[in-house]
Amino acid sequence: MKTKFDSVVKIKKQKVDKIERNIQKINSSIKMLKMKIEELRKSFNSLSLPSSGNFATLQQISLQKNTFLSEIKSYENQIKILENRKSELIKELKKANIEYEKMKYLQNEEIKKKIKNIRLKESKEMDEIAIILRNK
Repeated sequence: MKTKFDSVVKIKKQKVDKIERNIQKINSSIKMLKMKIEELRKSFNSLSLPSSGNFATLQQISLQKNTFLSEIKSYENQIKILENRKSELIKELKKANIEYEKMKYLQNEEIKKKIKNIRLKESKEMDEIAIILRNK
């Protein structure tokens, strides 16, 4: 049954769905970054200092370790940023859900009113038909 709230409800639902998709994207990004961090940590732990060799080799391994550490730190910062964005989106989602539920409630109330009016009209028509039949 059509109501004046149909388009508003549809828009509110689309907004809720969009926010939920964004949260899912952030969750998958966080998961991917965590996997990258784990791989970097494994690579970092697999590096071992040689027992003998020249200073350039030691410097190169030290540079690799520092590179791994800075990449890990960079990914961890990205995760923090994504988690902050996720918490903002969760707050938005709560508000959007409330708005959607309000509109959905109003839509349902409008439908109930229309059904009540239709039933009332049908009842009056049935009474009229009964009166006409009785008079014949």
